[in-house]
Amino acid sequence: MKLTILGAGGHAKVAAAAAMASGHEVLGFLDDDPSTWGASVLGVTVAGPIPRAAEPGQGPLLAAIGSNVARRALAERLVAVEWIAIVHPFSWIHASVSIGVGSLVCAAAVVQPDTRIGAHAIVNTSVSVDHDCVVGDYAHLAPGVHVAGRVRIGSGAFLGVGAAALPGVTIGEWAVVGAGAVVTRDVPAGATVVGVPARPIRRASPAGCEP
Repeated sequence: MKLTILGAGGHAKVAAAAAMASGHEVLGFLDDDPSTWGASVLGVTVAGPIPRAAEPGQGPLLAAIGSNVARRALAERLVAVEWIAIVHPFSWIHASVSIGVGSLVCAAAVVQPDTRIGAHAIVNTSVSVDHDCVVGDYAHLAPGVHVAGRVRIGSGAFLGVGAAALPGVTIGEWAVVGAGAVVTRDVPAGATVVGVPARPIRRASPAGCEP
């Protein structure tokens, strides 16, 4: 399949590598930063700004932008386009796992039975997600994250490099778990937690809204 990638930074490079390894052809990259236009990423040209994604001939799209807020904004702005999910062939995904549109599963990831991954989520390099988990829309599990069974990760939540979550915990919507943190208890929506065990450094707002 031929597709276009939105974004031209480091994460877009990883996404393109996964797409190419899966046998897809990347037609081009689109990025709103004019300094990237005409540049080559993995041998493919950055063809112009993101609004060109709505033009005919772009194929399905993948929003390869690490910011959860920015990725959601793109998905909500480009409502009349086709989104594609990409799963790297060197990952292991059980047949019972569901993966939403626009999501990316990177190399060496492992996703165990009866887990649900939402739309436009990122399961990054060498992440493991165990059985019966839920990863919400626009969530991002950074490289090396390990999530035990029955964990609930809310929409827009971010788990930093090497973070871990113990069985059965809930990480609320738009919460942030710092790199290397170990989540041993539920994290409120909108909170930021760090350390071992993970403790809040920024409390959620009363509404639990996104950052």
